[in-house]
Amino acid sequence: MGAKQIDTIVFDLGRVLIHWDPYGYMVEHFDEEVAKVLTEKVFSIEEWNLMDKGEISEAQFWKMVEERYPEYGEYIRHMKSAVLSLLKPIEENAKLLPVLKKMGYRLLVLSNFSYKAFEHVYNTFEFFKYFDGMVISSHVKKIKPNEDIFYELMERYGVVPMHSLFIDDRKDNIETASRLGFSVIHLTDYRVLKEELEKVLGHPVE
Repeated sequence: MGAKQIDTIVFDLGRVLIHWDPYGYMVEHFDEEVAKVLTEKVFSIEEWNLMDKGEISEAQFWKMVEERYPEYGEYIRHMKSAVLSLLKPIEENAKLLPVLKKMGYRLLVLSNFSYKAFEHVYNTFEFFKYFDGMVISSHVKKIKPNEDIFYELMERYGVVPMHSLFIDDRKDNIETASRLGFSVIHLTDYRVLKEELEKVLGHPVE
């Protein structure tokens, strides 16, 4: 794949550069059954996507799920308060950004992120300074895996898929990128990003 002369690397954020494991947190703080219920009824519902897409606010989302499941109100309120604290940099992956930048790659972000949560990470994490541009779902009212958000990235930054690498933890997002002509890394384990980059780029990342 290195022969494709990749010049642009497009990163997802969650589980690629930023830790995101609400289930793990809930298992530690609540019992497992509550963790399973909240994963299904809070973190895996269509309204979560609407929040990421910027069609409803964080306040609207949490009010809605608390009203829908009052028997879990205590746990829902806890997660509403805790959710931003779960977003922490994956340090070993963030450290690759200045290395890739120095090697001459253009670095971009394409990520599904709610407005408030993105503002939090953007203003907190140093690694955003290495990016040349970003397309965030809640800011453009478009969301992965739909093609329109990829076209937004391509048009805004002149991204040529055949010269670009897209990295994401979700299979559906990877499938869209691949269909559009991107080289891809389906990152199911954040700990192997460096190794996977070296495979695709065809040289050491150091």
